Amino acid sequence: MNIVQFFRILWARRWIIIPAFLVCVATATIVVQFLPERYLATTRVALNTFKPDPVTGQVMSSQFMRAYVQTQTELIEDYAVAGRVVDELGWANDPANIAAFNASSAAGTGDIRRWLAKQIIANTKAGMIEGSNILEITYTDSSAERAERIANIIRTNFLALALASKRQSATKSADWYAQQAEAARQALASAVQARTDYVKKSGIVLTDTGSDLDTQRLAQLEGASALAVAPQMSTAGAMGPAQLQLAQLDQQIQQAATSLGPNHPAFQALQRQREVYAKAAAQERVQLSGGGGGGRGAIESATSAARARVIGNREEVDRLTQLQRDVSLKQDQYMKAAQRVADLRLEASSDDTGMSTLSEATAPESPYYPKVPLIIGGAAGLGLGLGLLVALLVELLARRVRSPEDLEVAVDAPVLGVVQSRASLSARLRRAYEHAGESADSHGAAVN
Repeated sequence: MNIVQFFRILWARRWIIIPAFLVCVATATIVVQFLPERYLATTRVALNTFKPDPVTGQVMSSQFMRAYVQTQTELIEDYAVAGRVVDELGWANDPANIAAFNASSAAGTGDIRRWLAKQIIANTKAGMIEGSNILEITYTDSSAERAERIANIIRTNFLALALASKRQSATKSADWYAQQAEAARQALASAVQARTDYVKKSGIVLTDTGSDLDTQRLAQLEGASALAVAPQMSTAGAMGPAQLQLAQLDQQIQQAATSLGPNHPAFQALQRQREVYAKAAAQERVQLSGGGGGGRGAIESATSAARARVIGNREEVDRLTQLQRDVSLKQDQYMKAAQRVADLRLEASSDDTGMSTLSEATAPESPYYPKVPLIIGGAAGLGLGLGLLVALLVELLARRVRSPEDLEVAVDAPVLGVVQSRASLSARLRRAYEHAGESADSHGAAVN
C-alpha cells in the first residue's frame, strides 16, 4: 500500500474519522467545565551553602551538599512542618474539618492533626532549581488566596524548624564537649600536680627552653672556659654568657611577678635560678677582669663538676621532661575542647539558619489546573487517532477496489488498461437508471 492508497482509504472513511474527532473534542470540552480549579502558589528560599558559617567559619563541602539538599527537601514535606502549619491555621478546631474527619476512614485513629497534615503534604512540593542554590516550595489549592497563605506559612515554619533543629543539635554537642572539657581539665590538673610533686622531690626545675638548671650552668661554664682561653679577647666592657642570661632572667622575673605572683612555684623556681646565674655572673666578671691561668683552672674544675651533675641527674631530667610533655598535651586537649564548647554555645544562640527567604508567595491570577488548551488538544489528538484506527480496521474487514493499484492487489494480476468515462457521475447514474428501465420494458414485452 502506497501513500496515495492510504489517503484514498482515509477520504473514503472520513465519516468515521470526523465523528470520532468531534465526539472526543466535545466530551473534553464538557468535562473541563466540571473539573475543579487548582491554584499554584510558589515561594523560594536561598541556601547559603557557599557562605562560611558565621560562628565556625566552615564551608560545606560538595560531598555533603547533595545529602543536605535532600534533607531540607524531605523536611518541607514532612509531618514536622505540616503539623506546625495545621496548628497555625487552626484547622484541628474547625467544625467542618472535624465533621469531615469523623466521616473518614481515619476517624478510628483519633489523630485529626496528622490527618489534616497529610492533606497539606499531598499538595506540597519542594525541589531545587536546576543549576542554582534556590529551593522552590509550591502549594496547590482550590483557592488562590489560601494557596498563597499556606505556601508562606510552610516556608516560615520550615525555616523556624530548621533553626530550632540547628540550635538543639548545637546545644547537645556543646553539652557533650563540656563533659569532655571538664574531663580534660581534671586530667590537666592531675598532670600539673604530678609534675609539681616530682619537682619538689627531685629538686630539678626545667626552664622555658626545656632544659634543667645544671645543663644551663654547664653551658655557661663551657662558654666561660672558651672565653678565658681566647688570647686576643678584650675584656673592657664585655659581658659573658652568664651575665647575658642573668639579664634575660631578670626580665622574666619581672613579668612573672605581675602575672603569677610571688608564691607561685614557677616564680620561686625563677628566683632560685637567678641565684645560680648571679654567682656564675660574678665569677665570670672576675675572670674577665684578669683572673689569669688560675681562673681558667677554676672554670675547668667547675665545668667538670657541672658535667658530672648533669650526667648523674639525666634520669630525673628525662622523667621531668616526660611529665612536662604530658602537661602540654593535656593543656592542648583542654584548650581545644573549651574552644569547641564556646563555639557551639555561640552557634546555639545564633539566629542564622544558613537559609534566607528569596521571594514570598503571591496569589496566582490564573488556575494551574485544569489546563484547558492541553486537555482539549490531547482530546483532539485522541479522537483523531481513534478515528484513524477504526477506519483502518473497517477497511481491513471490508476491502474495496478504488484504484488500479487496489485491483492489482485483489486479483494478483497486472492492469493492462483503464477505461474511464468522460461523463460526470450524475450522468453515468442517470444512464444506468435508463438502461435498467429499458431492460425491464423489453423483458415485459417478451413476456406478453
